[in-house]
Amino acid sequence: MRVALVCSAHGFGHLTRQLALAEGLLARGHEPVVFSAAPDEVLDDYLPGVARAPWRADVGLVQADSLTEDPPATALAVASCCTEARVDALSDQLRAFDRVVVDIAPAALEAARRADVPALAVGNFDWPWIYRHYPALRETAARLSAWQAGHRALQLRPGPDLTGFAHVVEGGLLGRSRPAVRVADRAVLVSFGGLGLADIDARLPRLDGVTWVLAAPMPRLERPDVRFAEGVSYPALVAGADAVLTKPGYGIHAETALAGTPVVYLDRGAFPEAPYLERAMAARGDEKLTSSVADALSAVWTRPRPPRRPVDGTLDRLVAALG
Repeated sequence: MRVALVCSAHGFGHLTRQLALAEGLLARGHEPVVFSAAPDEVLDDYLPGVARAPWRADVGLVQADSLTEDPPATALAVASCCTEARVDALSDQLRAFDRVVVDIAPAALEAARRADVPALAVGNFDWPWIYRHYPALRETAARLSAWQAGHRALQLRPGPDLTGFAHVVEGGLLGRSRPAVRVADRAVLVSFGGLGLADIDARLPRLDGVTWVLAAPMPRLERPDVRFAEGVSYPALVAGADAVLTKPGYGIHAETALAGTPVVYLDRGAFPEAPYLERAMAARGDEKLTSSVADALSAVWTRPRPPRRPVDGTLDRLVAALG
């Protein structure tokens, strides 16, 4: 099959788990093409040379950084990005495919419907469910709900139940995985994805023996206790770290769970997905940052390293759902 994988443009987590699917499709002899607004280096970090088409399918939530949402700006951005003309333009491109996987932009599902190509939504939440939590986005939620209605979906976990789909297949965890690469002793990988964190330098204390590891798209920090890693696949850095400092997000949760790497995570405020992720993170022994970074790291390092999450068949169920 020739399969279009259309990824939400919100951060990189939607893309990274679809790269895991692309890898699985390639191994089974299929032909995936990744539709994404992310920089090429994010794709090439994991699957060099994978076929891609530059496309911004949605906006997710407009955020100043990984921890700060702007619902009114989101409503304006969705109105500008998810127009009838853009849906039709994407539909024209999707007619060249046998199947479409959408993670999890309603406009792309509507484009597949107009192209008359079978589509499968994949996600641990859906955007109308997120938008309904914000008064400024409830009208947007109603419009996008109509675009995802009638489609099939595969539910990733952890996350809230997908809403408004014709049929939902239960899945589990989907994420990238690579053998561990260590770049420093007592390495803590700092991971805030495509949205970053404005005050990252101030948030990283000088701790004896600890090396903070950053990699693209995080910015470089000119500090003796910071190592900027290049030429190493990101999930290999995750697997090789002694801990990851991050915020609750599906992509980093999946990759740390698959690698067995402990996590210290910041509060994500009112983001509706966060409680589902935090419950799963707490269950594996990850530590929420409530006092100092040093105390949180000490807490996870006094516990046994979490076991690696075994592959649970989600990828096989996803490929089977494509038919």
